[in-house]
Amino acid sequence: MATLAIVLAIGACGCWMAALQFAPMALQAVGSVGTGLAHAAENAAASGHVDDPGHSPADTEEKCDQLQIEVPGVIEFRVAQVGAEPQWRELTLSNSIDEPEWEPLREQDSAPGGWHPALNLAKMNFTPPLEGVLKAGDGNYLAYAPSDPQTSIEQDQLVSMTVDFGTGIGTFQWKGRVYQYSLVRQLPCFPASVAMK
Repeated sequence: MATLAIVLAIGACGCWMAALQFAPMALQAVGSVGTGLAHAAENAAASGHVDDPGHSPADTEEKCDQLQIEVPGVIEFRVAQVGAEPQWRELTLSNSIDEPEWEPLREQDSAPGGWHPALNLAKMNFTPPLEGVLKAGDGNYLAYAPSDPQTSIEQDQLVSMTVDFGTGIGTFQWKGRVYQYSLVRQLPCFPASVAMK
């Protein structure tokens, strides 16, 4: 028994030594792949379309089709400077025949561009709080859906939020209900309309 343990220990040491010999090449290869993925993500963001690098074009198309079936709630936040009160506007997908676009939801009581002061954020019990997460300027998009869907539409909204915006990073409360939310820096699948710029 003791001899077997010694043989296994020596064999394991030999494997580790061989692995250490090739470790610098493996780290260089991993670094190259990471750099390539980072450049691909930057290029996709610059073009206005963000494709999911882990999925095929067919998977990405399916995800975008799901988003068109039922759009979750989507809010854009704008923070003028650190410490300033943020503004928000609700976004929706246009019904364009060629390609849908993200656009502000038109409301009668909103300011130009659909912006509202974000006065009720403190009352909505965001967990984790948004104050430390929102960055100054543009690129703060919050998708939300009910945590406990009560209709098939709400279920589709939760699926779309999870598939296209990622799993919820937190929750908030509004009118007696709990919602999951996810915060992203880039809108998925479709470009922003001219009205958003």
